Amino acid sequence: MRTLKLIFLLIPLISLGACEQQSTSNQSDSGRVAYETNIHDKEFGNYIIHINALTTDQLPTEVARGYKIARSKSRALLNISVIEKTDNTKTPITASFNVIAKNLSSQQKNVSLREIKEDDPLAIYYIGELPVSNEETITFELDVTPAGATETLLLSYSQQFFTE
Repeated sequence: MRTLKLIFLLIPLISLGACEQQSTSNQSDSGRVAYETNIHDKEFGNYIIHINALTTDQLPTEVARGYKIARSKSRALLNISVIEKTDNTKTPITASFNVIAKNLSSQQKNVSLREIKEDDPLAIYYIGELPVSNEETITFELDVTPAGATETLLLSYSQQFFTE
C-alpha cells in the first residue's frame, strides 16, 4: 500500500506535466476565489487547499486498481486535499465539500467525493470521478468547510480535458 500512496501523492505532478491537459481560470462572478492557470495550491488564512484534475488514463494501473478507479481518457478524476497551517507545521485535515461541476454550456456533471486516509505519513484526500469529452472545459465550484472551521471557503477551479 505504501507504493500506492507514494504514486498517488505524485498525481499533482502527473497533471502538471501532462501536455494533453491545460488548467484555465477566471475570476468568478459569484465571489469565489479562482485558481490561476497551472496553480494547484491556494492559501486561505490558515488553510491550504490543493486541487487538481486529470483523465484517469494517466494514473498508473496499480494506483487505479488500488483505489478502484476506472482508467479511461473519457473519465476525469478530481483530487482535493486540505492542509492546516499551525505554527511551523502543516497537517492534513478532514473537510466537508459541496461540488458543482459544469462545462462551458452550463451542463452540470455529478461529482461525489470519497475520502481517502493514509497513515505514515498522514495524508487525507478527497477524490471524485466524472465523465468528460474531448476539449471539454469543466469548472468546479467548491464550497469547502475544513473540520473545526466556522467559515466555508468558496473557490473555483477550471480544467480543460483532451481525450483523443
